[in-house]
Amino acid sequence: MKTSRVALFAAAVCIAALMGSTHSSSAFDLSWASNKGYVQCLNNASIVSNNYGAQRGMMYDRLRRACNRGYFPNRPGVDY
Repeated sequence: MKTSRVALFAAAVCIAALMGSTHSSSAFDLSWASNKGYVQCLNNASIVSNNYGAQRGMMYDRLRRACNRGYFPNRPGVDY
């Protein structure tokens, strides 16, 4: 189960990278993908939030925002 999530995430990143390489739009900005600490923080947030059942979405959002605050402090356009 965990391997399929990792494979799905990798496929999504690859597709987005291919799309981003053909467009110069900031909507396809994948600079965060090279930030290994941030990506690990998001992976941990996903794993931890899976233990919260019905409140999974709320917990993931809270942890994702904590990752954003930790790795992108005072950066305009980042959802805190």
